[in-house]
Amino acid sequence: MCSLTPHHKSPSRFLTRRTGLTAILVVGLCSIIYLTLVLPGFSVKSGLNRWVPKPSNKTKPQAHWDQSPRRLIVFGDSWSDNGLYPIDPPPNHQSPTREKAQGKAWTEWLCSAISCTHHDNFARSLPFSWDSGYSGAVVDSNLLNTTLTNTTLSNSTLAAGFEIAEPLADLKTQVQQWLRFEKDQYGNSRISELERNGTVFTLWFSLWDLWYYSEKTFVEAEVAVTKSIDSLFEQLDRIAENWPSDLKIVMPEAIDTTFLPGWHSIRTGPRGSDPGGESQRNAVLLTEHWNRALDMRATRWNQGSMYIYNTNEWLLEQVREQQLFTAHLSDANGMGATKTPWSNVRLGCVERNETLAETSGVKQCTDPDTYLFWDDMHLGPEAMKIIGEGVAQDIASNRRDSWFAHEIEITDEEGEALEALSATDPP
Repeated sequence: MCSLTPHHKSPSRFLTRRTGLTAILVVGLCSIIYLTLVLPGFSVKSGLNRWVPKPSNKTKPQAHWDQSPRRLIVFGDSWSDNGLYPIDPPPNHQSPTREKAQGKAWTEWLCSAISCTHHDNFARSLPFSWDSGYSGAVVDSNLLNTTLTNTTLSNSTLAAGFEIAEPLADLKTQVQQWLRFEKDQYGNSRISELERNGTVFTLWFSLWDLWYYSEKTFVEAEVAVTKSIDSLFEQLDRIAENWPSDLKIVMPEAIDTTFLPGWHSIRTGPRGSDPGGESQRNAVLLTEHWNRALDMRATRWNQGSMYIYNTNEWLLEQVREQQLFTAHLSDANGMGATKTPWSNVRLGCVERNETLAETSGVKQCTDPDTYLFWDDMHLGPEAMKIIGEGVAQDIASNRRDSWFAHEIEITDEEGEALEALSATDPP
């Protein structure tokens, strides 16, 4: 089991309201100068001027979180699904499988770190299979099916007749299930008013959305991603309409799916559907577009506090650091100078092996905690722990008088561009 060193923590983004362009330039310049002098770990990324904190290992999340009862409400896909459902459980043949060695989902680690008293999971997934085309929930199933209709993909990961297949519960359906459950549980006084005030919502979608959209043309996929973000915030508004106080939301960013072991085995490998790398190029650009659109919309959303965890940057750091260490190299920030917790960042602990006859051609590593990935499409147990505990620690380290303290900045031109793209119809 590895310790949570600074390189292995995921940076975050604290979001408040959008300010005027002049104020952004003045305040932003002053902030950069001040933070550069005061905080050696401070960094500014181009474009959105994101504040990327590096929380201290000395901070204990429980000291900030256990002052009142906490409740965690989870929406998402197979990365967030812990297999326990307060309402509408799936039939047995569709229940997701989770091996003991796979460990807990990141939401379970978050729940433990903030000492929550209830963990209400509405995330959905299917039993993982390398041959299935629909293994995780998406933001908007109707949008996905409409976008993919009449798509012809040689050796694709999409199942035959995908457009008429019964989809998993998307975000809209998950929110509907939550609303029914919320009404029932307050009828039987399951949740106290004090605990309700301490509720934290988590939403993590994008992995399966981007996995499928990347096989369309970039123009079609870009429009679909923008509309997915629109749909996501429509559901956030719906949650807010049915919540008595400001929401507290944790939302990890989209990760670049091309880092997944499955991208090589299913897409760019010898038998993959993307030998030319066109989908790979799309996936990289779409990840950036998803995260940028998410940032822009979040800065304008005024229904509560939103904490966006930069999981994509974190994932990239894990891969780079292991590769630098293996090559006996290090960068100017010291990355690669010390041993990483990962023995393998390219393959999953559980992988398909067509030369292995027993166990249906599947083999498992002996030490899952040292693998960044569990299988072709999911993070390993230690990575899930780092993200879950990292979210709790990051918030505890950086909040001030309000739940979240810092802001991300966009220009008027960026906001107008986002609105124009949101109004664009698919070609």
